[in-house]
Amino acid sequence: MHTASRRAALAGLAFFALWPAPAGAQEQTLKIVFPFAAGGSTDAVARMLADHMQKSLGRAVIVENRPGAGGRIGLRAVKEAAPDGATLLFAPSALFTIHPHVYPNLGYDPLVDLLPITQVIKLDLALAVSGKLPVRWLPELVAWLKANPEQATFGSPGAGSSPHFLGVELGRLAKLDLRHVPYKGTPAALPDLMTGRLPMHITNVAELIEHHKAGTILVLATVGASRSPFLPAVPTLRESGVDLEVPGWFAMYAPAGTPANIAERLRAAILDALRNAEIRARIDTLGFEVAGTTGEELARIQRADYERWGPIIKASGFKPDQ
Repeated sequence: MHTASRRAALAGLAFFALWPAPAGAQEQTLKIVFPFAAGGSTDAVARMLADHMQKSLGRAVIVENRPGAGGRIGLRAVKEAAPDGATLLFAPSALFTIHPHVYPNLGYDPLVDLLPITQVIKLDLALAVSGKLPVRWLPELVAWLKANPEQATFGSPGAGSSPHFLGVELGRLAKLDLRHVPYKGTPAALPDLMTGRLPMHITNVAELIEHHKAGTILVLATVGASRSPFLPAVPTLRESGVDLEVPGWFAMYAPAGTPANIAERLRAAILDALRNAEIRARIDTLGFEVAGTTGEELARIQRADYERWGPIIKASGFKPDQ
C-alpha cells in the first residue's frame, strides 16, 4: 500500500474508532451486493470482507448475489437503495469504465449515481498462447500470426469484456487482422488453447497461473503498468514493444448521498479487513493484489480508466446485442 493509502487507512481507522454508529445500525444488516453469481474468486473476496466487517462493525453483514446483464442489475439495485449505510456494491471496474462506452441505455450514471468508497483489489489481464505454438515472446507471436493469417484469432471470456477490447486494440497496434472468438468464460476456452485449436487467449492472470506453470500454455505478456507479482518473469506489453496498459480492479461503492461519516466508517472497516494478514494471504493465493484507497483516489482512478477505454472501444466498432 503506497504512502497516501496508508494515511487513508490510518485516518479511516481513526474515524472507525471515534464515530458512533448511525442510529439503528447495530440492528440493521449490512448488505454487500455482488452483481454476479455465487462462487468464484471475486465472490470469495466479498465473503472474506463480509466476515471480517461483521466482527469489526458489530452488526450482521451478508453478501447478496444479484447476477444479470453483466453486473448492471446489481449496480442498479444499489443505486436505488437508501443511502443509509446498509447497502454496498462490490463490483469490477468494467461497470464504471467500459459499459458506459458500450451500452446506450445503462440505467445509471457511473460518475454520479454511486459513491466511491475504496478500491479493494487489483488484477492483471494477460495474453496467453498454446504451448504448442513456436513462439516465446510477443514479437515472435506477431510475426507468426502475420505468416499464418488463417490462425489470427484470439479468445476472450465474452464479447464486450475488457479482454475482448484489449485483443482488438492489440491487433490494431500490431497491424494484425485478429478475429475474436468469445467464450462463456475462460474455463470453456482452456481446452482449445491447450490443444492449439485456439492460438491465443486473453483473460485475468489468476485464471492462467497454474496452467502456465504446468507448461500447457504460455503467458507471453501481462498488461499492467508493471510486471505481475504472480508472474514476475513475464514481461508487460510495453516491455514487449506494444504501448498499451490496461489496469483492472474491483472496488466498493455506496449509494450516492450516503453521509460522509457513514461512508468513512464503512471504509475504515473495509481497510481494517484488508490489513488483516490472513485475508491478505488468502487474496494473494487467489491471484489478486490487495489495494485500499480513499474514496477520492478511487474516483480519480475510475475517471482515468473511463477515459482510457473510451477511444479503444470506439475504435473497435463493437455493438452489443442488447
